[in-house]
Amino acid sequence: MARNDIATSILSCAIPFTVLLQDATEIATLSRETNEYLASLRDQYPSNFGFFATVPSLDDTARCIEEIEYALSNLKADGVSLFTSYGEKYLGHPDFRPVWAELNRHATVIFTHPTMEGMEKSIQEPFLIPRALIDWSHETTRAAIHLIMTDTIRKFSACKIILSHGGGTLPFVAGRIGDIPMQEGLSGKKPEEFLDAASSFYFDLALVGHGAPLKLLMEFAKPGHVLYGSDYPFVQEEGVKRQLRVVNDVSIDNSTLTSIWEASKVDLDSNSESASVLEPLSQVTRQAAQMLFPRFTE
Repeated sequence: MARNDIATSILSCAIPFTVLLQDATEIATLSRETNEYLASLRDQYPSNFGFFATVPSLDDTARCIEEIEYALSNLKADGVSLFTSYGEKYLGHPDFRPVWAELNRHATVIFTHPTMEGMEKSIQEPFLIPRALIDWSHETTRAAIHLIMTDTIRKFSACKIILSHGGGTLPFVAGRIGDIPMQEGLSGKKPEEFLDAASSFYFDLALVGHGAPLKLLMEFAKPGHVLYGSDYPFVQEEGVKRQLRVVNDVSIDNSTLTSIWEASKVDLDSNSESASVLEPLSQVTRQAAQMLFPRFTE
């Protein structure tokens, strides 16, 4: 972190424990141990670390809700980490409504990460191309569209949902999906309503360290909804450095900065010096994170 001028990290576990363990009790125990460890790390370095709580499978409703309550109320987690799907069920599945109700009760920040089970649908010939290489971006998009079309994000609107990896392919395909009559027929959302919902997610910049997708994301997301993300340690330090160089080369104009401050209800007069100059994207994403996690402004 220090070598790359990263002051604060929100830690999360990006591997579903259902991949490691089969027994539901063992999964719940490992989730608790992980959260207590991350809370202890946060307590040692409160300005440097936060964490998204790990929870059991959403299919294990009672244990999942119990861990959400414990992590948010007792451990003061900064949010909860969810995967895009559990088994064949995406996050907007009706079976998950009790979990969403609990998350909504806490006005939870939710970090989503793609996952998929098995390699059966990977490209096999002339050599194996793992699904994660191609399909994780689509998996995030599928989850996001499922949350919109099932009205989950409206019904549980106190939750703030972060899509990893720049929202997958959502910024590119959202307009097309919204315009297709089938979408409106299924969800009842007019194209502009669908597009507004799609741009209301939060997006991290993990693996978005290239000019064209970065520009697309900044134009698509609502002001103050783009956050820095590294994907470390899955992306190693050299990759983090390479992406950071691109992010640090991007500056945000005055009108966008003004929109961000208005969204956060900050008095612009007290920030006139900052509002009068171009800000590097790295600084803008930090300001967005401070809006989402106010304790880091203290």
